[in-house]
Amino acid sequence: MSMAPEGADRTGNAARRVADDRAVMSRRALLKGAATAAAAAAAGAVGVGAQQKPGLMPDDGGVVPWRTPAGALSFLDKKEYISNMEIISFLPGATISAGEPLISMWAKGKQRLFPGGGGWIDVTDPRKPVAIKTPSRTGGAVAYNNKLKKWIMMTTAAAPLTNGTPEHPMGRYDPDIRKIYDDFKGLRGIRTYDVTDAVRPVLLQEFSTGAKGMGTHMNYYDGGQYAFLEAGWDETLRMENSQRAFSNALMIVDISDPASIKEVSRFWAPGQKYGEDAIYNTYPFADDHQSWTGNHGSMITPIRPEDGGRVGYSGFGAFGMFTLDLTDIRNPKVLSQFRWQYESPAGIPFHTIYPITAGPSHPKLQNLVLGIPETIQADCREPIKIPYVIDIKDPRNPRVIGLFPKPSAPKDAPYADFCLARGRFGTHNCQNWVAPGIARPEMFAVAWFAAGGRLFDLSDPTNPKEVAWYVPPAAASGDLTKYETWWRGTSECMTIEWDRNLIWLGTHSGTYCLSSPALGKPVLEPKKIDRWSVAHVNVGWDEATPTVSYLGRGLSQMG
Repeated sequence: MSMAPEGADRTGNAARRVADDRAVMSRRALLKGAATAAAAAAAGAVGVGAQQKPGLMPDDGGVVPWRTPAGALSFLDKKEYISNMEIISFLPGATISAGEPLISMWAKGKQRLFPGGGGWIDVTDPRKPVAIKTPSRTGGAVAYNNKLKKWIMMTTAAAPLTNGTPEHPMGRYDPDIRKIYDDFKGLRGIRTYDVTDAVRPVLLQEFSTGAKGMGTHMNYYDGGQYAFLEAGWDETLRMENSQRAFSNALMIVDISDPASIKEVSRFWAPGQKYGEDAIYNTYPFADDHQSWTGNHGSMITPIRPEDGGRVGYSGFGAFGMFTLDLTDIRNPKVLSQFRWQYESPAGIPFHTIYPITAGPSHPKLQNLVLGIPETIQADCREPIKIPYVIDIKDPRNPRVIGLFPKPSAPKDAPYADFCLARGRFGTHNCQNWVAPGIARPEMFAVAWFAAGGRLFDLSDPTNPKEVAWYVPPAAASGDLTKYETWWRGTSECMTIEWDRNLIWLGTHSGTYCLSSPALGKPVLEPKKIDRWSVAHVNVGWDEATPTVSYLGRGLSQMG
């Protein structure tokens, strides 16, 4: 999104925004508002009229988006910058899908595939990745179902986003942009496929989360009994930010039979629904038209509920991180709702919740999760948000114990700060939670949009250190006069293959394979996956591990 240019009719934008909000009110509320407006007019109300409370700024006064910094580049930087990393290969034009969701690799023998490029990206030989087209577009969660002995893919289906543009900066608050959502007639929900034969996906089911609402976006399914959907099932879930007409919450479904999915339960943040105003108005972001008031990054359970897991973590944007009790999975209950006390407005403060899996050799990293935010506005026209290190030893009382450092601009770059580099600056998708090999809990990779891909050392979780980074050239097809070609920045997702010490970075120009001495010497030959980073995914994996226990641990001990 962009601010309206000088002299533009911002009052008109505000009026349209208010009109859109009224559209979701009941007839009774609308009549009440009209009566209030008449009374205010009779009392001599001025400015924005009845919607204006005495002593307050107009509805559009001072809110994000802020103005583009005066020193922002007048061109897209086509140079690349690298520190403590090496480029192994680059596949132009095809971008991997990783980190959103947190499991997305298919494997058989030595062959490894990521969804992306309109099909798959074969990374078996990291020096020569290859894009493979398929009849059905791949994406979303890809997991091996050890009971079915099949690979299952679960893709999202959603109404389109309502992004702001320079012509329509208010996004969904502008009738012309809101129409994009209103006119959508497609599936809202998920599609499941049998991808045991990866190049010939077989559609199993189209599951609808509702005839209206946003559908689903970032879902989690690891091959077990349940899938956790970031779902908008109707038009009762409110959204302040202009990117979506409505927000998403959590829907849990039973996917034991991927061709016959059944809803299990729903959960939304208290105050998230229209009509829950008494709760919603206690939040400082209520009616700010900029904050992300919904789920983004569906729930992840370190131990599967069917294996005795009782706790799940989910990011709900401005509402914070929810820790849920799944003892009764048909009725999730709140153990805690955590919001950082110094939270700034706008953006998505809690986009992804990433559990760190640490054993006895890393005692400082046990009982920790990472709260990964997402930037929405380009050019730092909203406050930057930094990932949190959160102690969840007491799930009823999470606390921040560390903050990631803000990346600095390369010394030889033509900008002094990434806020001036053009495009979004902030974190987006992090490494997959389920990945090949044994994860190193002290290492963490995450894409930073305009700041490229960054690698961090969490050995001291109270003081994370940046150890390597790569900032690719701005997209070859980017044109500064065409907002949609550059506003998202360069880098979208980043993940690690632990057993080969390889880093994959998905950008708007293509896919990079990287290595870093911080991870160790890269393995550049094809290699069979012996195990995955999450223990319960290995039970029955490829018919090569026992189905009762793994490395001497019972199912209830896996996590």
